[in-house]
Order: sequence, then structure tokens, then C-alpha cells
Amino acid sequence: MKSSTWIFFPFIILIIAMVLLYPNFATRQLELVINPDYKSLPKEESEIILNNFIKRWKSDYNSNGKYSISPDPEKGIPENLTFTVTGRFITSAQINQISQENIKLFLESKNILIPTEIEKFLKKGKSMTIKLGLDLQGGMRVVLKGDFENYIVKLKSLYSKEISDLNEIINSKDKSPDEKEKAKKRLEDLENSFELTETRKLIELEKAKLIIDNRLTNQNLTEPQVRIQKDQDSIEVALPGVSNSTQILEILQSTETVEYRLEEPSDGERRGAFERVIDKEEDELVSSNQREKTDIVKFQTMVNNKASKKSQDEFLNSLEEKYKIPSDKFKIFAYWARGSKPNSPLLPRKFVILERAIALSGNDLTDARPSYNSNNYGWTISFSLTPAGSEKFLDVTTNNRGRNLAIIWGDKVISNPQINGPIAGGHAEITGSFTQEEALRLSNIISEGALPIPLSILEMRFIGPTLGIESIQVGFKSVFIGFILVMVYMIFYYKIAGIIADIALLSNITILMGLLSLMDFTLTLPGFAGIVLTVGMAVDANVIIYERIKEELEIGKPISVAVSNGFENAFSTIFDSNITTLISGILMVRLGNGPIKGFAITLCWGIITSMFTSLVFSRILFNLLLNLTKIKSLKLGFKSIEAKNV
Repeated sequence: MKSSTWIFFPFIILIIAMVLLYPNFATRQLELVINPDYKSLPKEESEIILNNFIKRWKSDYNSNGKYSISPDPEKGIPENLTFTVTGRFITSAQINQISQENIKLFLESKNILIPTEIEKFLKKGKSMTIKLGLDLQGGMRVVLKGDFENYIVKLKSLYSKEISDLNEIINSKDKSPDEKEKAKKRLEDLENSFELTETRKLIELEKAKLIIDNRLTNQNLTEPQVRIQKDQDSIEVALPGVSNSTQILEILQSTETVEYRLEEPSDGERRGAFERVIDKEEDELVSSNQREKTDIVKFQTMVNNKASKKSQDEFLNSLEEKYKIPSDKFKIFAYWARGSKPNSPLLPRKFVILERAIALSGNDLTDARPSYNSNNYGWTISFSLTPAGSEKFLDVTTNNRGRNLAIIWGDKVISNPQINGPIAGGHAEITGSFTQEEALRLSNIISEGALPIPLSILEMRFIGPTLGIESIQVGFKSVFIGFILVMVYMIFYYKIAGIIADIALLSNITILMGLLSLMDFTLTLPGFAGIVLTVGMAVDANVIIYERIKEELEIGKPISVAVSNGFENAFSTIFDSNITTLISGILMVRLGNGPIKGFAITLCWGIITSMFTSLVFSRILFNLLLNLTKIKSLKLGFKSIEAKNV
């Protein structure tokens, strides 16, 4: 403490904490973007939708009048198709409520809370406000049911080639009895793997739960609650205060993976037999100025109009029937690429016919990384193969020289390179028309793995605080009253020293909340309890210090010496008691989850900030007080003790 530089250090920490907390108290702006489809609605319907929003705005969203909206919705839709809501304490749950209850009026994916300058500088625009948990502010609850029927269909498709080969061995006259017996045994094992027992379902649900946990973690969603519901073969996901439910649902449900499939044999031609038939019809329509009637343009229109995946699949299935493609051997896909113009969208450009059997699945791929290829000015994905995947890849590339091996992302063919020779080594690269965001997303899919089972939405609802708005008010009121009572008592009992303790206490809470804000922490009721406990521990440390100072004064030591000795003598007691609690808290963080983890995090950081403000900040304030004033006595307790101030 002898160096004057250290005097300013705690104040710098306090200022930084206040800066970090600024977004929580600043006046914010929420942009509500009008849904493009709203303009195409009949006039009567559009007026009803807008009037319903105006009614809800007055009665629900802004019932207390603390927000303003511009331009006034009663004057109609603005020319820039954007309403701006201005006010403080705009939560993500409120954004969700407005978006979901007015889905025909607002485009949820475009609604955004404008970041403050601090958020732009420190987190590149990411929100730094402390999130409230599901029990405090409500959020989204989704129940996703496992579609085990489609899972079995997918599984059979994965092993279709092996099953076909095994049947050939069993029915072959040239194979030995031992070979046939081995083939029969393997076929039985595969057939057994297609049977769904309750244990098997639970295993697959556990795999899906783990992947969902990883995906939510990568989305920076703290304290998500993911639970398996055995009786419904489903997974329940509770997300406090999500700000984009559409995007989150896509992430939760996505079964996208990466597959390799061989294209139909071309017999020396540029395209396969079925593909040439499709190309011929498309070319005839284009040459007769009927391009809009081609199947690929029809499919592009469906994509642009955001037709459902089911509708797109039905369209592709109808093409298989139209061109008499044998569905037991081949499957039609769309090849997706960008146009020649800069920033052109990723769209289906042509149809390709691929083998139904999967040559290489996403389970054979691992450790993917996006990288920028300066040669073609595009993004690529480099990945490694598992040992089993390396063998499969070598076999495929060895036995199919000259054929095209298509790379499928989800249901999109993104690359279709020709096999020029065997590829060994266990490493490969995916090239395509990727943006940086798409390359990162694809690499995450490969690294995380796809959901083992398709998941459909069984139930989705947005819920208010589980303990009611009253619980929030009571919680804040209890903390506020507790603060006031503690501060009043400290001033009443310790006088000037009590004021210093109160300043340290307020600084402690400010620094703690600043840390939680920086960490994107989600505050739940258990976390709230951890903060209340921190207040008690911080006051307890000051009481110990003051009692040690009083002991020094009572034996006649000068005030400055008594203060110095008091802090030094109290250090070991405060340090030991806080360290033991901190160890318990760290164990709860490591081993606990959900509410326990939330409580433990606030407790651990609270212990650290309490020790800092009690042992460092309070001492600096005391030293400043003694150096700037000529105090001859300190009242610690109900007794005033006079001493020399030297």
C-alpha cells in the first residue's frame, strides 16, 4: 500500500465495473421490422393485425407507460418498415413476446436490440445486459419428440449397400458355407440393430440431449435446462429469455450432417443416363422460352418462397416418379451453388442422381476447421476421418475411379468432384460456394455431430415467470431492505468506519454485477440468493476487521498503527474462512448444474469481490481518511476510543 499507484487501482476497477454495468441501465432502442408478407395481405386483415398490436401495446407491452414507440403505430406502417421502441430494461423475454404474438406483423429474425457503444467496443455488438432466468423473466419451453420411424429408415439407408452385398453372398452359389454363415450372422446383427427397444430409445435420446447441450453452449445460452421425458420419448428444453426463437428452433431440430454418395454411373458421358433425360427436357423448355416451366426453376421458386422441407421433399419425390428413377437404387438431389454475381444467394442450380447407399456418413468425419483458400477466394472446410472412415474412403476412391463422389450437407449437394485415384491418409477437404458463416456452421456440424434421431416439435410455448412477477418484486425489495438495514446499522454502530464499510459494500456489489455482466451470466433465484449471501459475508469481514482495530486501540496504539495492525491481524481469519467456502463453491460449479451451478457461480465471484473490497478497498479508504483528516478518536461500537493519530 506504500506506493501511491496502488491507491488508484481499486477505483479503476470500480469505474470499469460501472462501465460494464452501463448497458443494464442505459436507455435502449429496439427495432421491430415489419414482415415483408404483411404488405401483401388484404387491407382488412392487415388493419386488424395492426390494430391488435396497438391494443396489446397499450394494455400489455407498455401498460406502465415506461416505453415509447416511434413512429406512432396509429398513423400506420412507416415507410422504412421499422418501428423503434425506446426505454430502459427491455428484456429478451419482452422482445420474444412481441415477436411471437405479432408474427404476421413483425419479422422475428430481424427484430434487434440496438447495442450500446460499450457493447460494440467490448463485445462487437453482443448484449452485455445480465439475463434473467426462466424463473424470473420467463422464456421458451419446447418439447421435442423423437421421430424413431424416420430414424430407422435413415439407418436402413445407411446400411443398404452392405445389406445388398450380404444378400448376394448368401444367395451366391460360388461362396463357401463359412462365408455364407458369416454373412447370415452379420445380417442378423444388422436386423437386430433396426429393432427399437425402450433401452435403445433412451440411449439415442441421451445422445441427442448431449448434442443439444453442446449446440446451446455454442450459442452462448447460459443455464439451459435440457431433460429427457421417457414416457413421451421426448426431450424438454427450457430457455430463459431467448431473443430469436426461430433460430434456436432450427438449431435444436437440425439433423443436418455431411454425407458422401456416389453419383449414378455416366458410362463415359459427362452426366448419367437419368440426368441426361432431365437435362434434355430442361434444355427444350429453355430453348422455347419457357424457362419458368423447368423443374429447377420451379424448385428455386419454392426455396425463395421458403416452402417447408416436407413440400420440397414431395417435389423431389414427384420428379423421381416423373423420370422413372428406381427408388431402391437411386435418389434425386439438388446441386446448390451461388451465381456468378457477387453476394448472390445459394440456390439449387441443377438436379443430380445419387446412389441411395451412403458411401461415407457424418459419423466417419471429425475435427473440422474452416479455412480461407486464397487460390479460389473462397472458404473451405478441412476435416479428419476416423480410422474406420479412412478405410471406407480409401475403398470408395479405389474402386470407383472416374466416377463423381457427391458431398451432401443436410439435403444439399454442395460439391461433386470426380475421383481421380485412391485417397489415403485420413484427411480431406470440402470445397463449395461457402461464406465464412456457412463454413463455420458446417465445421461445427461435423465436429459436434448430427442429431442421431429427427426431432419434431411436440409442444412449444412461451411462459411468464414461474414464480410470478411478484417474486421478482419481493426479491428486489428484500435485497434493497436488507441493504438499507445493514448500512444503517453499520453507520449507527461504527460511525465513520461504518460509512467506509457501506461504501465498500456498494463497491462490492457493483464489481460483482459488472463481472456477471461481462460473463453473459443468467441470473436465477438461486443466483440471487448467492448475491444476498455475498452481502452478508462482506459485512462480516468488515466487522472482524473493526473488532481487531478496536483491540489495538484499547491497548493504546495510535490510530494509524491500530488500523494497519487491525487489517493485518484480520487477514488470516477472513482469508481462511472465505477460502474454505470458495473451495465448496468451486466443487458445486464443477459438479452441479442448473440452479446449483447458478448459486455457486455468484457465491464464488462474490467471495473474491468481498475479499477485494474488504481487505484492499476498505483499507485504502481508511488510509485516505487518516491522511486527509486529523481524527483523534474512533467510535467502534458504543464506546469512543481516543488515540494519537500518527
